[in-house]
Amino acid sequence: MKKRTLTFAILSLALLCLAGVGCKLIMSGTFVIVEEVEFSFTADGSFYWYPVDLTGNSVWEDHKDNIDRIDMIGFSFDIQNNSTETCEFNAMFVAATGPADPSDWPTGGIPSGAVSVISGLTVPAGGSETVTYGESLGHISNLEAFKDIIMTGRFDYYGTSCGVTGDSLFVVTDGLLVITLSGSED
Repeated sequence: MKKRTLTFAILSLALLCLAGVGCKLIMSGTFVIVEEVEFSFTADGSFYWYPVDLTGNSVWEDHKDNIDRIDMIGFSFDIQNNSTETCEFNAMFVAATGPADPSDWPTGGIPSGAVSVISGLTVPAGGSETVTYGESLGHISNLEAFKDIIMTGRFDYYGTSCGVTGDSLFVVTDGLLVITLSGSED
């Protein structure tokens, strides 16, 4: 019994020494970023636009260099269709650079490289739609391309509905973007 205890103690000490002379401790975890997309807008000029900048988000800042992958992406938002026609809502994203200034409206329209993420979300005339995080998962397409865009940390959101509907006819509000990341540090 003493021999086993001594052997165990020596092996434990040897493993501890190995750990102290060069073995790295790997830490990993799952992190959730909830980015309040501060939009409340209408389809002025035939499309919606909002710049998103995760680089100022504290969770992103703490873990950006150690992100292994994006596990899930979801949204929540409210839509009010005050028009007299049924409208389809579509959302596209594109990687961007420069400051995320909501007053710097893009003059060239929706970029040709924008990735369609939500398409054909129908809202009846005079109706409203609340899309929860769970429901949004069923509406998202082109997920891998969307993840690549999000990994840049700075991207633009574009949306369309009934064309040029004018103020207050089709309104999207209370937007949240929820990103679940896995990361490790060695």
